[in-house]
Amino acid sequence: MKKLLLVVVPILLLLAGCTSAPEEKTSLEIVEVEITLPENVKEEEKVAITTLVTQGDEKVEDAKEVQIEIWNVENGKENSVLLDAEHVGDGVYEVKHSFGEKGVYRVQSHVTARDMHVMPTKQLVVGDMSQEEIDAILESEVEEEEHDDSEDSGHHH
Repeated sequence: MKKLLLVVVPILLLLAGCTSAPEEKTSLEIVEVEITLPENVKEEEKVAITTLVTQGDEKVEDAKEVQIEIWNVENGKENSVLLDAEHVGDGVYEVKHSFGEKGVYRVQSHVTARDMHVMPTKQLVVGDMSQEEIDAILESEVEEEEHDDSEDSGHHH
């Protein structure tokens, strides 16, 4: 047994040493996405939603996929629209969208670039809404999520 180990271990070490591939230069810096939304959006107004994609100090011009998902908080994410963003240069990707009704919306980018997937979300208020209306909608969203979670777990409270 000892002789076998004296033969096998050096061979394994030799093989391990020979198979290490040259290190590829990959950036460990995170791909960052900054969503820019217009202010004071009116119903039915077509607006530009842009995302700036960067990695470190570099603007990402070669993202594999940039999509913008938009949904009205009151209608739920299952009723979202998914739009392909167009690269307009300088690390900026853009979609144009009009919002059919006033409300609180979530705008989430889905960016796949340099072997990373980034999905930040921002909130957008469409139409003239009071802070009380906005708060009520956001409160009902939290309650809905909590209700969904309790259904998913299989037991009710």
